[in-house]
Order: sequence, then C-alpha cells, then structure tokens
Amino acid sequence: MRSLNAMTLQIKFDGTLPTADVADSNLAAIKEHFEFSGGLSIVNVPRLKSGSTDTYIVPVTIQNPGVSYTLSYKGGATQTFTGSNVKVGIRDTNQVTSDTFELESFQADGTVDYANIIAAYAGGRGDQAFVIDDDNKNVAGQALQVISSLRDRSVTLTGSNGDIYTANYVPFTQASDRRQAPKFRLPAGETLTPGVTYTVTSNWATIANPTFTARAMAPLTIDAAEFVDATSFKLTLAADPGMDLLAGRSVILKGTDGSELTASYRFSSRQGATGTFDVTGGGTLNEAIAYEIVPQNNWAASTEITLGQKGAYKIESLNAMTLQIIFPEALSADEVADSNLDAIKKIFVFSDGLSIVNVPRLKSGSKSTYIVPVTVQEPGKTYTLSYKGTQVETFVGSSAKINVRDSAQVTNDTFEIESFQADGVVDYANIIAAYAGGRGDQAFAIDDDNRDANGKLFQVISSLRDRNVTLTGTNGDVYTANYVPFTQASDRRQAPKFRLPVGEKLTPGVTYTITSDWADVAKASFTAKEIAPLVIAEAKAIDAKSFELTLAKDPGMDLLAGRQVELKGADGTTLVAQYRYSSRQGTTGIFDLVSGELDKDTVYTITPLNNWATATNVTLGEATTVPEVTDPEKQPDKGVVVTPEKGNNNKPTLPEVTDSKNTPGVADTQTSTSGNAKDLPKTGDTMPIIPLTAGLGAILTAVYMLLKRKFTKLED
Repeated sequence: MRSLNAMTLQIKFDGTLPTADVADSNLAAIKEHFEFSGGLSIVNVPRLKSGSTDTYIVPVTIQNPGVSYTLSYKGGATQTFTGSNVKVGIRDTNQVTSDTFELESFQADGTVDYANIIAAYAGGRGDQAFVIDDDNKNVAGQALQVISSLRDRSVTLTGSNGDIYTANYVPFTQASDRRQAPKFRLPAGETLTPGVTYTVTSNWATIANPTFTARAMAPLTIDAAEFVDATSFKLTLAADPGMDLLAGRSVILKGTDGSELTASYRFSSRQGATGTFDVTGGGTLNEAIAYEIVPQNNWAASTEITLGQKGAYKIESLNAMTLQIIFPEALSADEVADSNLDAIKKIFVFSDGLSIVNVPRLKSGSKSTYIVPVTVQEPGKTYTLSYKGTQVETFVGSSAKINVRDSAQVTNDTFEIESFQADGVVDYANIIAAYAGGRGDQAFAIDDDNRDANGKLFQVISSLRDRNVTLTGTNGDVYTANYVPFTQASDRRQAPKFRLPVGEKLTPGVTYTITSDWADVAKASFTAKEIAPLVIAEAKAIDAKSFELTLAKDPGMDLLAGRQVELKGADGTTLVAQYRYSSRQGTTGIFDLVSGELDKDTVYTITPLNNWATATNVTLGEATTVPEVTDPEKQPDKGVVVTPEKGNNNKPTLPEVTDSKNTPGVADTQTSTSGNAKDLPKTGDTMPIIPLTAGLGAILTAVYMLLKRKFTKLED
C-alpha cells in the first residue's frame, strides 16, 4: 500500500477483488470494509488498474501530510502508511457558465485522470486508454500523477469583491469530452459576478493559473424535447456546447393535467447537443399530455418548447370559478362578443358538467391570455377541455376560494360582500382590456402569473353572472341569494350585491351568515335592520322606450340595479320597465320598457315593484288639452263664444280669428267678439278663408259658422 497523493491510495491485494467489492451500487457496504485510523475513509469504490490483476486505485478523503495512518481491510491485518503531502498538478482554470468553472490538467504535465488507466473504463475510452505500472510509469517511462475519483470533492473560490464560495465537483465531468477538465459549481442560486476576479484554492490540487475574471454568459437554450420511455426523455440544445454543460442539471416538468415532475440529466449521456434526462422520485411520464419544461436555477432559458405535443392552448385554474387560458393568438371578435354567449358556450366543451358562464376576457397588456369564468369546479378533480374541436387539454380543479373581507346589508332584500386589492384580490373588470378604457385610474395590468408591476400577486374575481351564495338566519331561514348583475365592480368598489328571492326580505334583528362554494368571507355575518325604501322624486321621458327616474337623494351605490317599476296609463294600459344596468348618474337612472311603447299623450302613474322604493304622486307624461267649441245659445263661462249680430235678422257675426302663435290650438277666452263683417270675409256658402297660421279653435269655429249660415238660409 502506498499513498500517491493527498487523496489517492494505491493498494495491491493478494488477488482480484470480488465483483461485489467493486460495484458502484455497493459503495455503502464497501466503505465498511476499509477501517482507517485518523478519521480517513474511502470516497468511491476501488478501481483495478489496466493490465493488472491485483493493484487498485483507491480514492480517500484528504490525508494530513506526514501523519501515520493504519488500515485493516475486511478485518484483516493492519497495514500502515504515511499521509502524502503531494497535490495533483492542475494547469488552468476557466469559467464555463454563470455558476460553473473547470480545472484542467494535462498528461503532458505528468498528470493522468484515473478514468484512462483503469480496467473498468478501458473499453469505453478508446485511444485514451493506456497502462501504467505499479510505479505509475507508462511504457515510455514517464511517471504520472494519478487523479482518483473526485466524488464529493470541493474547492474554495474567493472573489476580489470579498465573496467566498465552496464550489462542489460536478459528477462525471473529470474526464469527459477527451479532456481532463472537471467542473465545479457554486451553491444553488449563486452566480459569478461579471468583472470580479476569482481565485481557486484547494487542499488536494496545486493550480498553476488559479484565477479568472468572471463575465456575463448567456444560459443554454433548449431547442427540442422528445419522450424516450415512461421515465426518461431527451433534451436537445440549440447548439452543441462542446463540453458536458448538462452535467448536474435538472428540470421541472409541469403537465397540462396539473401534475409536476422533476427530472435530472443522466451523467455522460450527452451526444453533441442532446442529453438524456430521467424522472426522479418514482414519477412516470404520460405521453398523452404535454409538459412545460422549466430549467432549475436558470441554467437554460425558458422557452415555449414542451415535452409532448404542444397544446393548442394552456389552461390554469386560478380559483374555484376562474380559468386562465393562453391561446396561440387572440380570439376573434365573435368569440368574445356578449351577444354571442350562447354560441361561445358551445365551443368550450368541458368534461364532468363544467361550463363557462360568461365570455372570455383578454387581460390588459396581453396578446392572447384570457380570463374565463366557469361553473364551480370540484377541488382536485381532473377536467378536460376541447376548444372548437381541438385536442383535449386537461387541468385540475382548484380548491382556492376568493378571499372576501366584509359583508353588509344595503336594502331590506339586498346585501353586499366586499373584497379589497390591499388583500391581494382584484375584480377582473380592472384588469381586462375590454373595460380598461372606462375604468380610469382603476385599470392596470397583471402578467400571466397574475402579478402587477411591483410583483404583487392577485386573486382574480371573474364574472359573477349566475353566481349565488347561501344566507342562513338565526331564526332558521335559509335563502339562496342571487348576484345582482353589473354590481361587482361599480362605484369604484369591489362590492357585488346579492338579492333574496322576489317577495322575501330580511327580518330586522335576525343575524344572517353567508356561505359560498366560491368565496371565503372573513366577516360573514350581519344583523338585519329595517331600511327605508328609496324615494322616487321625478320621472322624465327620453323616448318611446325609455325614461329617467330621479331619486330624492343619491344612494351612493347602484341600488337601482335589478329593479323594475310598473306604469299604469290613464287609458288603462299597464307597462313594466327595467333599470338599465350601470346607467345611474348620481340620483338618476334610466329605465327601459320590457315591452310596448310609451304614448306621448298618456299620463302614467309610477309604482315600484316589490316595494324597493316609494313614488308618491309621481307620474310620467302630460295630459293634452283639447279645445272646446261652445254653442252661442248656451253661453258657457269658457270657450269660443259666438254673439248674434244686432238687428232683426238674427244672423251671427263670426268671431275674431285668434293667432295660433299666441295661443296654439285654444281660443283665447279673454278676446272680445266683434260685429264687423270685415273681420272675416264671406263668399256665399263657401268655407271662410282661414289663414294657414290659424289655430284649431279658429278652424272649428269657422266650420260651426258655416253650418249655422246654411241653416239660416233654409229658414229664410
């Protein structure tokens, strides 16, 4: 037995060791065969030297120079040797990635890696394999230092900026790519600082050129991935790195079904730009789904490359009622139009009864990422989606519920639940492109990870259309309260309103608790109180289909939402009008007729349906006054009066024609009559000449006088 250098022993046994005593898989047991003194131990299995039957290279932990050590192998006789002060001669050091560097030695300098001189590797080393004798000289008589296994070895890296790292050996890199250039890597997450000069020191190597100045280096780029079998796959880089830079690297595989696997590079498997990765932890690959490839610790750039057929779209369940879907390109206008919802529902084909509840909405600042509201998912359940007949994609139902802070009663049949951005919750109205123009300073963008520009993570409330919550009272009442449309992000608040069934109302003094399968409400209870209904002060027509209702005071929130009124006409007709969502401006909101039209000549009485408001003596429309023609013999108090002419013929004199511009359509009751025939010319039995500007009253008077004149002639 002799110590070749600080980390290597050469031991000559009395014959070839059994296979079990040199098997890599049996290392733990083999270590127990070697009983050293002084805390020394072997670090890897013994390797038989090429051309020998009994001489082995045995790597050990670092020896203390000059210390006398003993060894008993398998309980046999104790042997003694002295710790070596010899360090392996290394010529150069070089940076190879942002977190890795190499130490290179050369046979020309009298240093050989043991991979080239052991029998176990000889068959795979080609012309690099050769034999050295027990004195470690080659056939030419050159004495060589032997680098034994670098397993578990490390070096110290000290930067000119004061940084000090322990860099660990990257397995299977010490004699790869026809070089003796083992790689060493900084701790996970650490990187070399460009411009800083680093110096390598070691207790097992002497380095002739131990320093290098770090530079920025681009990560590797993954160009393709393909399945090998259920536990392995091949990754191909965009370019051959020329050395085994895949060594020691891992990736995370994120499946479209929500699964996640870890895979590590299979050492020494690289062929040019391609290396094999194996799934760790007992996981298996599913070739029916696609996996997103995420390099751990940024050794390679993230790309759109997937393992398996790339999906037509990427689905993520954000919470129990919300999906985020990234499509290859933006959807067409027809595929997001509110008016086309029924057709849109048919092109989203989900499994297990899931369905969309409103149209997809493009996120602000995104090209093709959409918020898609769906019916409530079952947590942990695997769902599938086929969009427009494309291949099926899978996702797992989310258990996340929307975090809601407060609840409060707002009317006798309505309450609200309120969430806050300060709590990391945002209503989708504030982060979608369709509404951005109308949200003012409330609009902002979040990325595909749902973080804002400051990195804050948000839960997204999608459309609450058709949502409901359960309200349970301490008196035993249980109600399903339905969402009131367009209230979820109105009045600069995230406070959607929910309403009891028609005709029901909250009982004052009863405490009610809200539960939901899509929201967690922190303050889930409130005690009901009697709240006075709103007061309608005025109604004003807009057109034949709509009118404005004005309240006595501004309610401060959209309490008109979902409300209806009945209009009873003086002619006996009845109409119903519905509030036009989001139309409120302060005290005034617009109502539209559900059917029918308003008659401009009819006065309607306003009656709020279901007592949400009072409307005392509030009417819509004005009555039209019809002019009256009065027979002169009856002498009425008002109207057009015809006075008989003076004389004995009893012929009436035509009244003065009233200017319709002054009193349109109605005779002036204050105008005195005249007996002057010139006031209105007569032409026998013909109709008197009536100015085009004459009012209705004047025309009717003229007709009356014509008839009167005819009867007078008959009498004569």
